[in-house]
Amino acid sequence: MRPLHSLLFVAFLAVSACTVWDPDYEPDPDASLSDLLGPYADRAGPIDDVERDRLRFAVERIATRHPGHVASQVAASALSFQSGESQRAQGYVDRALSLEPANIEARCLRIRIAVADGSLDLARKLIDDGLRLRPDAAALYESSAWVHQLDGKLEDAMRALSAAETLDAPTWRTTFHRGLIEELRGNLDEAEKHYRAAQAANPDCAEARQRLAGLAVRRPLKPSR
Repeated sequence: MRPLHSLLFVAFLAVSACTVWDPDYEPDPDASLSDLLGPYADRAGPIDDVERDRLRFAVERIATRHPGHVASQVAASALSFQSGESQRAQGYVDRALSLEPANIEARCLRIRIAVADGSLDLARKLIDDGLRLRPDAAALYESSAWVHQLDGKLEDAMRALSAAETLDAPTWRTTFHRGLIEELRGNLDEAEKHYRAAQAANPDCAEARQRLAGLAVRRPLKPSR
């Protein structure tokens, strides 16, 4: 007859083996997400569709296994939205906001989804609700300026940009947005100044280069001598 302590030791080894080889084991979600997204942190330019889908499936796996992990819900939503899956993106980001209503990244993403769906009223409500929770959020004022611009309220858009700048929003981004508003007003010279300032502050701002090129072809040709 085997001693009791030997039986307990064998049982402990069996349980330990199951733990070590557990196929459902998932490490800390923060570490897993960081490992996945880290290589893209300083990467310039978009990733191709195949690589994005591979990344999306890996992030969604974390989000599904950890439904209470806000960061993975937001990341899964962003990647789904980039892949054109708006409904799937909304599911993830709505879960993130239910867990953490004051999360700025989640709220700004939900605003983008609402705009893409043509729901400017919903986008405005998301902004106003967010600003009540986080009146210090520059990104929400930038989103507010964007929605005002889409709604044709250009003066309100300019005021929102001024608030964003007061809260230290990236200058190149607010300057570029001012250029868009001046272009809509027909003030092409002012728009050009803003685009050039945005490009000087951020040489990687491809949108500023594109708008400047567009302005160049809109200007009347000078008569040749």
